[in-house]
Amino acid sequence: MYSIAIDIGGTFTDVIVIRDSDGRITAGKALTTPDDLQKGVFDGIENAGSDLGLSVKELLTKCSRLVHATTQSSNAVLGFSGAKTAVVTTSGFANTLTIMRATGRVAGLSVFERHHYRMTQKPQLIADERDIFEVNERIDAYGNVVVSLQEDQVQELGLQLATKGYEAVAVAFLFSHKNSKHEDRVAEILTKVMPTAFITTSNSVAPEIGEYERSATALFNAYVGPVIQSYLRRLEDSLKQAGLTQPLLVVQSNGGVNTAAQTIPIFTIESGPAAGVVGAAVITQSLGNKNVIATDVGGTTFKVAVIEGGRWRHARETILNQYQLRLPMVDIASIGAGGGSIAWVDGGRLRIGPQSASSRPGPACYGLGGEQPTVTDADLVLGYYNPERFLGGRMKLHVNLAHEAIKKHVADPLFGGDVLAAAAGIRRVVDSQMADLIRKCTLERGYDVREFSLMAYGGAGPAHAAAYGHEAGMDEVIIPYFATVHSAYGAALSDMRFSLRHSDPIVLPVKPEKIEAIYSKMEHDGAQLLRNADIPKNLQKFERWVDARFRRQVHHVRIPVSSLINAKAMDQLSEEFANEYERLYGKGTALKDAGIELVNYGVDAIGITPAPLEHVWAAEQTALHLKERMTWCPKVMAMVSTPVFDGTALEMDTMIEGPAVIEHPGTSIVVHTGQAAQINAQRHTIIRQTRRGEKA
Repeated sequence: MYSIAIDIGGTFTDVIVIRDSDGRITAGKALTTPDDLQKGVFDGIENAGSDLGLSVKELLTKCSRLVHATTQSSNAVLGFSGAKTAVVTTSGFANTLTIMRATGRVAGLSVFERHHYRMTQKPQLIADERDIFEVNERIDAYGNVVVSLQEDQVQELGLQLATKGYEAVAVAFLFSHKNSKHEDRVAEILTKVMPTAFITTSNSVAPEIGEYERSATALFNAYVGPVIQSYLRRLEDSLKQAGLTQPLLVVQSNGGVNTAAQTIPIFTIESGPAAGVVGAAVITQSLGNKNVIATDVGGTTFKVAVIEGGRWRHARETILNQYQLRLPMVDIASIGAGGGSIAWVDGGRLRIGPQSASSRPGPACYGLGGEQPTVTDADLVLGYYNPERFLGGRMKLHVNLAHEAIKKHVADPLFGGDVLAAAAGIRRVVDSQMADLIRKCTLERGYDVREFSLMAYGGAGPAHAAAYGHEAGMDEVIIPYFATVHSAYGAALSDMRFSLRHSDPIVLPVKPEKIEAIYSKMEHDGAQLLRNADIPKNLQKFERWVDARFRRQVHHVRIPVSSLINAKAMDQLSEEFANEYERLYGKGTALKDAGIELVNYGVDAIGITPAPLEHVWAAEQTALHLKERMTWCPKVMAMVSTPVFDGTALEMDTMIEGPAVIEHPGTSIVVHTGQAAQINAQRHTIIRQTRRGEKA
């Protein structure tokens, strides 16, 4: 039997297959097919199956678990291709989503962009004032019904919405996190009146304080709901017709998986990157729970996440199209910089991204019609990729097309026609952008990069990590053996995870029983969800957390909570909150005399995925030095003869001095002068600085 995981990226669709009997891992990779994502999925499965001597039907028939990370929700949001959506809200609060808490102009923008406030503008609205409808009802801040719901009005409104052709409805009432009675009843009525529409309530997706954020989360869930439901239904049907007998599991933004039926559509945002962080955490645990900065360089974006002691952090707030949402989401920062990012000239300056060539037409070197120079084109011209062995030889790259694109668009206008200098400039700029994001995610959050190793994955990560890691001040870089399909690997190992939340501001001190009751209720509900997903009790566990703040402050700090709340646990909670606050904001900043207020509470109900047997990475032969190839050396600013190694044949403890290139199917690891690479017991590549101060 086999476990299969699929991750659809902007350029490639990645597939990982783990044989249950011995843990052997096989990877597959195919170009993403935006017009029909299922084609890329089946191409990737076919590719992986061929290495095992199995057809798609044979592999799916023998599948014990199939996990999928999807980009459909991200595509719908970023491409404004979701459903026609209406919002039903409390009378007098129709402007909540358009006012956007007065932060809509700047949410998600950089400090530089915020400084030019007059140049900012609100985002394109998912639902404008014509799509927002008021209902007479009112619940107060304590959950008491002040104005009863007028059901006749809701019935009439439902008929009106159906006539206007709305495909989805978000119901977001005032204080519904304290009492969801009115929202739930409206959803019942609308479901009967509009049986084909997707109906969602704010209390079901974001049961937290924050009227705007809760409403925005409900809006986005309704907006992408029909798209995600239709996609997952069609994909699961196609997989079953092809031989799959197991339920389709879907990666969530919280780093876990749910069944397709239990999936909340908006929770699939950034599911692929979240799976990558899960995979990085698994590797750090095998390395002794190192502190790691996980970096994912794909075709369109560069993503960064902090893993401390084998655990990732969760973002309290997610910003999509400048809307602020409340999602249970792995804390991942990203910029538009990847292998497919386009290099362009802006008033005499070289810029990289955020525009991407994606998979179609792709970088110029793909030969699929792309004419703009990309980072991949630069890497190819600089000799870091073998044009004959890309994707294990299944795809040929065209050096001449990459050369022409760089010359026309970058070298001629900026570098006097010098294509090598232009390609090196492209690489240097994108590496600096990546190093800047690493510093932003560490120094600005109270972390010292010297206490972390860098982990790099994604198709372009291994080729750039030694450079951007060194520039960020990190001495050790870890390249997973399966780096090019790492997010799919993380998806395969992801646990079942349900994130339950509750809001109730409580100022300490308070009786421990009151807090324990909050968590006990959520754990009871979480246990039911796990039972519905057929998770046996011996594989269930629960993780508690709380968002706390000093009184009269607005910023919250999340900390873990004991599995049993008693007097000792309450004292420990206060101490850990103060310590985490000072770690973030500096020693002495904790306002202990102000008092601590607990605001949001959460429980992650986890269904543990049994770890596969130890992965088998059988070397085909002793270290094979393929040949010498001319590659760019940043130290001497020229092409130099560089040894090239077959990464699939390197055995444990092999040492390689830079400069060198280690080729793997789908990617190449670049080791620079002043660095050395070592293959560890799991056959991951560890790159370390041998001489500080060398230009990487």
